[in-house]
Amino acid sequence: MVNMSGAPQSVDDLLQSYAVGPAPVVRANFVTTLDGHATGGDGKSGSINSAADKQVFDLLRALADVVVVGAGTIRAEGYGRLRTEDPAMLELRRSAGRSDHPVLAVVTASGDLPDKVLEPDPGAGELLVLCAAAVAHELADRLGAEAVIPCGADTVEASVALEALRDRGLQQVLTEGGPHLLGSWVQAGVVDELCLTVRPVVVGGTGPRILEAPIGTGPLAHFDLHHALAMDGDLMLRYVAGRPGA
Repeated sequence: MVNMSGAPQSVDDLLQSYAVGPAPVVRANFVTTLDGHATGGDGKSGSINSAADKQVFDLLRALADVVVVGAGTIRAEGYGRLRTEDPAMLELRRSAGRSDHPVLAVVTASGDLPDKVLEPDPGAGELLVLCAAAVAHELADRLGAEAVIPCGADTVEASVALEALRDRGLQQVLTEGGPHLLGSWVQAGVVDELCLTVRPVVVGGTGPRILEAPIGTGPLAHFDLHHALAMDGDLMLRYVAGRPGA
């Protein structure tokens, strides 16, 4: 699907473009500039966001059971536990039989998490920590054993983490980063879709891209274009995992 009119999209139009079926899906959602930056000059993705990007961002969260975020991004972006503020998105979640707010699952090998995300937030979504076994006991002392899921001895293994989430009924998974998490998940072959907002700005200098992984001799993965939507000058892309020549 290609829509290059540039007109704003209604919720129903966007839902048609981004809807998923009942089968489990792992999505990644990122924003990038024309020169390939995943953040603005302040090191935060929020400084390169737009109203169109926020519209898709909110919809993807509304379609997710759980949002998975790396601890570095949690610290850099100031994440707290998640809330669905938009009435239309709240109704969308309820009509699909989901909880009012997505679960936030934080990935950490070190256990270094900010108080903002660890502190209880009545009325917000549940918090889970996907961690290395080495730090699980310390985190469980603070959060309770039910909130802490060891997913590897010294690292967090993507396939183990996803299996643990699905065992809890969290089928639709959305990750919002950061680049290290996306890199490791793409390497593990667990990312089904990449949703990307391309902003018509340039930042210059050096900074993170949407994905960081060791450079190999060939493509790390291949994704096929599902749709391209132009919205208020931004390009909203949805890719699905595929393979070269398919």
